[in-house]
Amino acid sequence: MAPHFSEEHLAELRQGRLEVHQQFADLRQRYITRKYKSDRAREYATHGFGRRLGTLVRAIDQVYEILPPEREDIPERDEVVDATIAIQSFVLNAFGCLDNLAWIWVYEKDIKGRDGSELDTKRVGLGSKEVRASFSKKFRTYLDSRQKWFENLKDFRDSLAHRIPLYVPPYIVTPANVDEYNRLEQASGEAVQGADFQEYDRLQQEQKNSAYSALG
Repeated sequence: MAPHFSEEHLAELRQGRLEVHQQFADLRQRYITRKYKSDRAREYATHGFGRRLGTLVRAIDQVYEILPPEREDIPERDEVVDATIAIQSFVLNAFGCLDNLAWIWVYEKDIKGRDGSELDTKRVGLGSKEVRASFSKKFRTYLDSRQKWFENLKDFRDSLAHRIPLYVPPYIVTPANVDEYNRLEQASGEAVQGADFQEYDRLQQEQKNSAYSALG
């Protein structure tokens, strides 16, 4: 089977994974050891943002351990599901990190609504007008430059929470093998309807082998 990544790309992925651990340790230390004026800000930094960072790193490690980039065989279903769980957790916690940062800022800077009251929870976020107005012009410009990234993350989160969840396709089927794949899929369904589960397992394995040979 032809490799999915070049050696250069594999080296980049390995280096990226190593840098993630280094960046995590540095960032977590900065937020946990910082002297806060607000106890609530410290709570969000330690038990919110700090914990989420650890979850993000562990989710990355799980995907690399289950589906390493150099792997070329078709993974088992449980492996795909486990990797999918890690990816879904990453997306939700990445989004949660942004909200945690907003809460830290709101409590630490004592951001209030226009009438001086506490901000409604729906108004706390890096994109809310009240919170944005308290940032420096330079930081607002930076956030604006990352708007596309924020929108993509939100789309992933919304899809995961409300629509079709993120998933990892176990393999691909080339156009030349689509008809055979569909034939085996139909035959598998007929086997289930006839309660012939031994035949179902055989057909499913044949279908998987067909997809695997297409990737070779």
